[in-house]
Amino acid sequence: MLARQSVVIQPIGFEAPVARAADELASYLPRLAPIRARLLRPLPTLPRDSDATIVLGTADSLRGLGIGRLPRASRLDDALAILPGRGRLWLVGSNARSVLFAAYRLLEELGVVFLRPGPGGEVVPSRPRLSFPKQAIREAASYRHRGICIEGYPRLEHVLALLDWMAKKKMNCFQIQFRHGGAFWRRGYAKSPEMPPDVRSHGLTEEDYLAIDNRVAARMRELGMMLHKVGHGWTANVLGYAGISWREQPDHPLPADRREWCAEVDGKRGLFRNEPTNTELCYSKPEVRDQFVNEVVRYARQHSEVDYLQVWLSDATNNKCECDECRKRTITDWYLLLIAEIDRRLKAEALPVQIVFIAYQELLWPPTDRALVPKDVAMMYAPMGRCYRHAFTDEKCDVDYETRRPPVNRFRQLSGNRAAAALARQWKGLTGPDSFLFDYYGWRATWEDGLGLDLADSVARDMGDLDELGLNGMMSCQCIRAFYPLPVWPSAMAEFLWNRRASRGAHRRRIMSAAFGPRAADVEKYFSAMIRLWRAGDTYEHATVLTGDVSTRRPRLERIARFAEEARQRFAGLARRHSDEVVRVSLELVALHAEQARRIAEAHLAGIRGDLAGLARMQAEYERRLPEVLGRLGFWVDPMLGEPVAEALAQASQEARTARRR
Repeated sequence: MLARQSVVIQPIGFEAPVARAADELASYLPRLAPIRARLLRPLPTLPRDSDATIVLGTADSLRGLGIGRLPRASRLDDALAILPGRGRLWLVGSNARSVLFAAYRLLEELGVVFLRPGPGGEVVPSRPRLSFPKQAIREAASYRHRGICIEGYPRLEHVLALLDWMAKKKMNCFQIQFRHGGAFWRRGYAKSPEMPPDVRSHGLTEEDYLAIDNRVAARMRELGMMLHKVGHGWTANVLGYAGISWREQPDHPLPADRREWCAEVDGKRGLFRNEPTNTELCYSKPEVRDQFVNEVVRYARQHSEVDYLQVWLSDATNNKCECDECRKRTITDWYLLLIAEIDRRLKAEALPVQIVFIAYQELLWPPTDRALVPKDVAMMYAPMGRCYRHAFTDEKCDVDYETRRPPVNRFRQLSGNRAAAALARQWKGLTGPDSFLFDYYGWRATWEDGLGLDLADSVARDMGDLDELGLNGMMSCQCIRAFYPLPVWPSAMAEFLWNRRASRGAHRRRIMSAAFGPRAADVEKYFSAMIRLWRAGDTYEHATVLTGDVSTRRPRLERIARFAEEARQRFAGLARRHSDEVVRVSLELVALHAEQARRIAEAHLAGIRGDLAGLARMQAEYERRLPEVLGRLGFWVDPMLGEPVAEALAQASQEARTARRR
């Protein structure tokens, strides 16, 4: 019988992420091999007589010990080193969270694969003995910003599990939209179909939302992550409203003096669609700009926990002010005047928070006065409407779109990646090192992955190309529960943000093998076949089987329905028989994907037949099915899974009515 290895773990320094790193090693190493792990209490320096075999700390804490070249200390930029020497293994980070990254990097070197949050989310191989690295491992993040922004229908347990997964994948920031996350917590607790009726009807208070936010922020501090907050809602705040959701209706009439602060659209001023958050302001008025700046500075004074404060305008289009004074500048110029004044005020008060402005919708175009762009604030480029079938920098992905700035309130939704990349390049060189992408792979596109899309390939390519666009990372605006249908695209996002030169093929093989074991090739075959079945025409036509005439669509939809049902039965059967939890969960998610594909195809076939009664039965059956799916797979699947099916049923119903009128 082999003797147990003994490992003594010594954290140096008192930062929470360093303590977490030591705890994680003490937890994982005995699961990997027969190891006796002894965790020592943190110390400010390493004693001369220490018997530690693994020492963890920041570069500042471990400098001067003669253990080799250390990462350069940095609050913002992450780097790690795993250094064997002097009879020990040294885990060093450029900051405290990078020490935690170093611990997880060591575990990866020992064979651990972090696939997704929650149960059945990681592979931890068992070996008779561990062999620690004999050569130094030194890594630095390719990009500064590697984060996720809250969306979908989350609950606290989902976000806490996601944050833990993010740290394991060396991601470093998280954003809660609005002044608190109530718009999202309300969905997760009160609107998510799998929640019991008594919980859904109970409701949450403002204090509950703030308490949940505080739990998230506390976990982030433990992991050393940087907190981004707000974004939406500032225009509502200026007008005297809470600004805590998109469709928030005013709780009091708009005061007469504030009506003049609203943008003039078609000769009228007032709340746009009666929604304060979606109402734009008249920025040529000094008093409006002053109130906006005061709102932001007041919030920054009260929220020292925020690292990056997102300052956005309204979240609607073609609602910009048309008054004569506002027409003297573009909306981007007015916006950056505001941002510059906010930045000046924060510096004057020595408030350390970093401001983030967004290039989005009408703000995609840089200002005409380029001197207005502050070099020391962060810029976030948000190309909503771009294509996810192709890489961001694919010039052949060219949908007809005019890249010249449109006239006021004549904006058309961005489409095609040629235009999206061209507009991004117009910003290149105007901003400093804090320019990053804000994109939406995991919001809607993930629920169509494999139905004409290969999201993992697009994500891996895009993360590799961010540097060429002048962008220093990405904040992914996504459902928290978006690890469907394969665990590859979220992993690609994290891994290629950390190392943009990694091999796409090697990464995919590693993740698929860990997720599916001996079934990986079978799943890849299914996935690629499904993509081919859904696509139609040349890839740059962006067509699917759902376009075209009935004679073309019907046989292909019938083939998809048969193929998908056969795959569903096969993968569901394999999942039931598989004892390994990781593989079982992975196979269940693929079986669910096949079920979704079959439902969408069958809905459109019913529409072609004019079968309204059949469509009504399909809808009722899916409404019963969705809570069951979410109850079993809810850590990785958001209720937005139902949107492609709902859209198919709606489109098919319209087609059925048309067919009946013929």
